[in-house]
Amino acid sequence: MPTGSVATSRSRDEIADAIRTLSPAEWARLRKVAARYAFGRPIEAKDLLQEAMARATDGRTCPAHVDVVKFLAEAMRSIAHGEAEKVEHRLPLVSVAKTGDHQSEALNYPDQALNPEERMLHEEEAERIRHELLALFDDDPVAQVIVEGIMDGMEGEELREFTDLDETAYDSKRKLIRRRIDKKYPEGWKP
Repeated sequence: MPTGSVATSRSRDEIADAIRTLSPAEWARLRKVAARYAFGRPIEAKDLLQEAMARATDGRTCPAHVDVVKFLAEAMRSIAHGEAEKVEHRLPLVSVAKTGDHQSEALNYPDQALNPEERMLHEEEAERIRHELLALFDDDPVAQVIVEGIMDGMEGEELREFTDLDETAYDSKRKLIRRRIDKKYPEGWKP
């Protein structure tokens, strides 16, 4: 941004108008982004998209130079990350010992933590998904490294530097990855 220019933001009404006038192609793109960010997270793709739109029209700041589709996509990424962190940092609820009166029974909340068997099944499913996704890129070791990095929580510049790719080559690889995953799972991941 040139020195002396003023950063402006879209108003809530401008964001709402932009959402109302999205083309079918833009809606399809947003649904794909939602499916991608909801994958493996405790939120459904349609709920993720709805939450992003609700937050966008409820006071989030969208710079005037940023495309609304990109803004919503970034909002979905942020929301999905936040939902995953909520689960990761959730404190386990433990039952209070019963004393026989109704008041103490009301405090006996179920423990939300996975039991060992559920945790094992969850880990096995996660490993199966990991192998299935990586198998899509058996012919492309660099794409496999990028996919593994994404699954391990690496993002953006860190991932690009890790693969030693310039921006153009990295962007091309990311597009290839998205196309292959979208082709294999056009409706998103279905276990």
